[in-house]
Amino acid sequence: MSDDRPSVEPARVAIVAVALCALLIRVAFAVASAESLNADPDAYRQIAENLRQYAVYGPGSAPTAFRPPLYPVLLAALTINGQVTPAIVGGLHVLFGVATVVLTFLLGYHWRLGRWACAAAALVAIDPILLNQSTQVMTETLATLLATAALYALSLWDAKPSLRLAIVAGIVFGLASLCRPTFLPWLGLSAVGMVWLRCDAWKLSSLRASVMPAIACILSAAIVISPWVLRNYFVFGVPKVTTTHGGYTVLLGNNPSFYRYLREAPRGTTWDSSELASMWELRHYSASPNELVWTLPHEVNTPPVQRSEFEDDEFAYSLARRYIADEPGMFVYSCIVRVDRLWQLVPYKTSRSESTLRLLSRILIGCWYSLVFLLAIVALVHLRAAAFRSPVIWGLLLCVTFTTVHALYWSNMRMRAPLMPFVCLLAAHGAARIANRPVDRKP
Repeated sequence: MSDDRPSVEPARVAIVAVALCALLIRVAFAVASAESLNADPDAYRQIAENLRQYAVYGPGSAPTAFRPPLYPVLLAALTINGQVTPAIVGGLHVLFGVATVVLTFLLGYHWRLGRWACAAAALVAIDPILLNQSTQVMTETLATLLATAALYALSLWDAKPSLRLAIVAGIVFGLASLCRPTFLPWLGLSAVGMVWLRCDAWKLSSLRASVMPAIACILSAAIVISPWVLRNYFVFGVPKVTTTHGGYTVLLGNNPSFYRYLREAPRGTTWDSSELASMWELRHYSASPNELVWTLPHEVNTPPVQRSEFEDDEFAYSLARRYIADEPGMFVYSCIVRVDRLWQLVPYKTSRSESTLRLLSRILIGCWYSLVFLLAIVALVHLRAAAFRSPVIWGLLLCVTFTTVHALYWSNMRMRAPLMPFVCLLAAHGAARIANRPVDRKP
């Protein structure tokens, strides 16, 4: 990206040095934030322990498809006496983080950043979002590793196109989709990119040669995802590829309470979703989304409506579609807000009585991302049309995918975690251009 010289592989000692530095940083942060590893906000630990002890994928006695399977299955495989301890999660996340930093370093060399690959790796190693999520029992750390691995696999294929490398990329895509379904559209766009980059419209043989790797990538990804689809079919009678959490995630960002918050609340304040949670409980007494009320009657004389988990998911989608149709203008505005939240620089204030340390940390994080994004913009301005050719195109497609998906689904800063290695690579390229500008300028 920074010059036209052929890419070279970094020395092994450099790779080891980067890995050790990343290990020290991630271990230090994990130890300092060990308390947060006790929490289980999305019930991944509970699902993993239940899977190990009772062979049921779910938080209780009933199976579920509410959460994607890869992360809890990995936790279940590492349990000690049926328990997922904070040390297990912390150690696993440290390994994921170190692997992400090393892959970013290798990508930097592969993208001809030279010594600036170290800068990209350093940015990833100390990125605030990635550090924070590495101490949460959530999927961001694994999803970031898989996104970086997919970028690396696609770059290897682009350098030396072959069916074998396309299959490897498809396997990584499949694992990423089992970690977070948001990666599925990226798989489709990347397959199209494989054809577009290698196809000569005037030669039929060229078309066939470019289509085969794309098909191999999609098929290998489908094979990896197929156990989850078959499990859902045999357990629930529905060949679900994603999860049953999507409907509620759309409803979370498209409901009267959130729309009212967008109209009335001061910018920078957080939204209290308790009203939506209370309303969601009333779904058991509504046969249609048009009948749902937002206040529970003092006496409910009608019997509750029985719905399966999959029917609940569809009901949530139906509710969201109803509220979008009722207020199309607010829906458009809410999409803009969700994109803004995905890419925002400064975390929101989470409490009215904010400590000075918390305020200072938010300001520093905002300065950090302002600098990183500015350098990334410098890189894109320099690359111009080349940004739409490989290998940068794979990262751009990743950013387009997440931005488009989270324009509709619920969004916040942590959900851009899988994009940060690519953004850091761009930032390193931008820094290289600024540093080399006096040298490049002719006398």
